[in-house]
Amino acid sequence: MKKVVPLFYLIALFTCHNVFSQSVKCGDLFMKYGEKPKELEFTMCKEGEGQLILEAKYRVSGKEAEKVEQYLIKKYGLGKLKFICCGWEPENGKRGQIKNVELTKINADYHLLITMFASAEKTDGGLELNRDKIRFFTVIVKLVAV
Repeated sequence: MKKVVPLFYLIALFTCHNVFSQSVKCGDLFMKYGEKPKELEFTMCKEGEGQLILEAKYRVSGKEAEKVEQYLIKKYGLGKLKFICCGWEPENGKRGQIKNVELTKINADYHLLITMFASAEKTDGGLELNRDKIRFFTVIVKLVAV
């Protein structure tokens, strides 16, 4: 007697193959899914846990930080950086977001969030209030599933 593979199993196999073959990988998320300002230097990427799928970090010199900030505000909706306590962070915690059609095809629940910040603390214990003198600002792109 000849066995027939149920249609359900074939559909499930095809769906699983399609999902796993299009998985996301760590790397320069800006280059892969958005438009990265040339002043940003990719420094690392790591896998996350739970809703955090991947996290990529970048840095930009204090002298170039305002240019990158303005780009991220205009292109991705990042909140304007504001000095709070001991450094700069987006006003009201407003993060930017990269919208990418290809990423949405992989998983409709995936979102790329952007934030930018810098510490103003100096090694001598004071605060550096001049942004241009801050060595590096950090930009983080997080791939989250929500």
